Amino acid sequence: MKKVILITLLLFSFISACGQKDDVPALPTAAAAATLPPLPEGANAVIVVEEEAPVAEPDSAVSPDSPTTIPPTAVPQTAPTQPTQFAYTYQQPDGNRIVFGKGNLPNLTPLDIPLDGTPQWVTALPLGEAVMWGVVLDDGRTQAFLVQDGETTEVTATELMPDVAPVMTVSDDWQQAGFLNPPVAEAGGNSPVVYDAAGNLAYSNTAGELFLLDVRSGDIIQIDAEILPDGRLLFDENGRLLILSDPTGRYDHGVLGDALEGGGVILVETGGAEPTIATHIIIPEPQVIEGTVPLWVDWDGDGQREIIATLSDANQGAQIVLYNEDGEQLAAGEPIGQGQRWRHQIAVAPFGPNGEMELATVLTPHIGGTVGFYQWNGDALNIVAELPGYTSHVINSPNLDMAMAGDFDGDGQPELLLPTDDRTQLGGIQRTADGAEAVYQLDLDGKMVTNLAGAALVSGDTAVGVGLDNGVLRVWQP
Repeated sequence: MKKVILITLLLFSFISACGQKDDVPALPTAAAAATLPPLPEGANAVIVVEEEAPVAEPDSAVSPDSPTTIPPTAVPQTAPTQPTQFAYTYQQPDGNRIVFGKGNLPNLTPLDIPLDGTPQWVTALPLGEAVMWGVVLDDGRTQAFLVQDGETTEVTATELMPDVAPVMTVSDDWQQAGFLNPPVAEAGGNSPVVYDAAGNLAYSNTAGELFLLDVRSGDIIQIDAEILPDGRLLFDENGRLLILSDPTGRYDHGVLGDALEGGGVILVETGGAEPTIATHIIIPEPQVIEGTVPLWVDWDGDGQREIIATLSDANQGAQIVLYNEDGEQLAAGEPIGQGQRWRHQIAVAPFGPNGEMELATVLTPHIGGTVGFYQWNGDALNIVAELPGYTSHVINSPNLDMAMAGDFDGDGQPELLLPTDDRTQLGGIQRTADGAEAVYQLDLDGKMVTNLAGAALVSGDTAVGVGLDNGVLRVWQP
């Protein structure tokens, strides 16, 4: 137990050094995980929480008896009320790749920051009108840059364990960027997350074991479920967790970095006396969830989140499916109709020409991508617009965050920002009454090799950054 207390003290020693500057709200929290050492064997008693909730097995067909009607206009998409504390490659902690605010991206002159190597990941954390840009190079080294008033200052960056996707925070004086590491000897690619206001940490290991660390008591609770080792841990405003689970190799596609896909989804309630698995959705064979993260959003504005997943199999390929938090299938899109074909779900936002909430996707990003926008109508997800010529993923890469939504041109309507098929330009794709069109195109002067990173500044402006194959971080920041 003494070793657990020591680890907890280390965690809090870093928490006390993390925050923001001057009159910008402080960053509370466990950036401590950025320097937390692996837990030694026998360091603590692990409490195993067994699943108590019934397993929900959705039917392959959707019942038409209780269709869901979507309002013709969208519920306004609003930014979180709490200050941003961490930067994620997927923008929002619920997996929705959206940046809030209004930008002026097409009219900004980009700032090119030379790097010490080829970038693999980029993160962006807003600090008032400044932004901390964190970069993970393809050899595992990390760099960080504070950009403020057009000036760039390199600051120190903590190390990141191999194969872990970055989650970044920043120190009190803005002189250090911290990348969160899971407190395990071997990480499986999952990013650890601080999932509640108390600073408690959720993390996993290569075996797909899920742990919750109480930073005050030092207790570590193991959730009795096997999660996708390289899946991302999502959380909501109530501290609940959503994770892909039941890893399986039954679908031989393997274009997302490994041969395992999710065979289910679990929703973990953390607010009670002890955590419980509230919902466990099992995907019927032969389908799998092809992705590393679902989207967990309130699509219809009724105050309840929905779960969006891409289901795939060898016969019909990929299909977008929508569930409620009880595991009931609410709606589904048409499958592609051919195996070994993927559809990448990106973000839900009021893309529609009249503000309709729509899901943006990219069909077959590896062999010539097509942007598609879905509307939810009753028990059906219908494609209402498409535009070819864009991609959102490089085959065999774990990076599924090359596209994001936001009003980056400041016209009051969000667009989908993503690279062209050759990854030498970024296009802003906007819905119109007749379909969809590229309303601007930005030359990159190199090939995009990272995720897209975005930040919403305190003024309401937006900043965008991307890493290029020529060893440059390109930033558009007011």
